[in-house]
Amino acid sequence: MKFHKHNLPMLPKPTLSILIVHDQRAGHLNPSLGVCDQIAESFETKINQIRTPDLKKWCVSLLKKLSWYPILFDRFARIIYKNTVIQPHYDLIICSGMPNLLYAIYLSRTYHVPIYYAGDTRKVNDALIQCTITALPQNIQAQQVVLATPPVKKEFTQLQTNPLDLKSALLVLGGPTTEHPFQTTDYEIIISKFLKLCSDHHLTAYITNSRRTPDLALTWNTLKNNANVQLQLIHDPQSKKFSELTQLSSYIFVTEDSTSMLAEAIQSGRFISSIYTPNSVFEALNKKYLHEGLMSRQALNETFSLPKQRNLAKLNLSHPIIAAIQHYLDAHP
Repeated sequence: MKFHKHNLPMLPKPTLSILIVHDQRAGHLNPSLGVCDQIAESFETKINQIRTPDLKKWCVSLLKKLSWYPILFDRFARIIYKNTVIQPHYDLIICSGMPNLLYAIYLSRTYHVPIYYAGDTRKVNDALIQCTITALPQNIQAQQVVLATPPVKKEFTQLQTNPLDLKSALLVLGGPTTEHPFQTTDYEIIISKFLKLCSDHHLTAYITNSRRTPDLALTWNTLKNNANVQLQLIHDPQSKKFSELTQLSSYIFVTEDSTSMLAEAIQSGRFISSIYTPNSVFEALNKKYLHEGLMSRQALNETFSLPKQRNLAKLNLSHPIIAAIQHYLDAHP
């Protein structure tokens, strides 16, 4: 009896039990969820979450230093984390953000579970971490997975295959940082130039903001009556989510301070441009994005233009992550 390939039963995916360690900050939780989404391409995943206890800054600083003295780290961590008990049946711990990494190290050393950390180790002893997942290589001894962007959730990566109608644009406003010292007037200029660009190219215009965006109430009130723009502001419960706005848009402009939203936009496969001020620091990650054709870069003080480059071939997140996990599982049967 002959068996045709398409009639062969599908082999079940191996199962991984994953613990996400997080502090409820979206900028820390979302990369961890993004890693889990990529793992789910090849594994059945059972995911639980545990919240990181709140610590004073001095405690975080001391734990970082004690990580280089593991026995002292263990003793101090048991005191401040109050001997946390988890069910010791996890295959992986996944986390992002320094407070979460330190708590994950405590759990990892207590329950002998490997850590996959989405982020820069920042002077923590990397010998206590199984693997880091970043967009830039680090000078560390731990195994590294270097991706095109920091990991993002599947709701963005699954948009890469969507056809683009080239009839819509989204402006994403973050907030001022040391590296990107935007002023309130800068945001007004950005909005004005973005809307002119959309008008010139007959594009539907969407605008959204973040929790860090300064108060632009007068600007929002003025734009409410503008039929050529759709405001989707975070304080409005009726507003669409960022992933939904991304799906609706072909062109996306993101202020350069918004690292996570810039990564999410790039991973959606749209045409992306970051926006920077004359006083912005041209950071290494953005240099990489520009060099690899993942985005364009728009100066605040210049006339805005549509981004024209993207590089879908660079956007695979799952294969490098899965390969690293499979390598570990093969070495630790």
